[in-house]
Amino acid sequence: MVKMGVDPEQLKAAKPVPGNTWYKLKFKGFKPKLSSKKDSVNFNAQFEVVNSTPENNGSLVYMGLNTKFAKAINDFTHGLGFPLNADGSFAGDWLKDDKDAENIEKMQYKGPLLGRIMDAELVITSYQGNERNEVKQVRCAIPDCANKYPDIKHLTNLISTK
Repeated sequence: MVKMGVDPEQLKAAKPVPGNTWYKLKFKGFKPKLSSKKDSVNFNAQFEVVNSTPENNGSLVYMGLNTKFAKAINDFTHGLGFPLNADGSFAGDWLKDDKDAENIEKMQYKGPLLGRIMDAELVITSYQGNERNEVKQVRCAIPDCANKYPDIKHLTNLISTK
């Protein structure tokens, strides 16, 4: 008789990289989703750790960006070296699925943010009994940001306190 199932290694929670440390994160893309109340969008930015130690390189890090927390979205784009467009949109385009054009979860981001590197401070938090990394703050990569955007103040704590 043949046994079928899953790889037991896939059942383990991902081990976070050490916290309270600055890392270089390469932006891989978004996994957009409507919020549970359907009144905002969670962009769910995906990164991988680069230019670190061999055991940390390639580690996945997620940054939950919600349209109701615009300052975090602005810090995210500035951390990648791009301002938001004047209308508040990301640089680049979103491609809709031909068969399900209104489904946000099937939209794919195509633009200059992909592959960019951001400096971010990661911390370790707990969610549903598992440890994970969260982005506490990002380092702005826009030259002379304070003079170009005097009304914008970057946050030093992006972690939700719900």
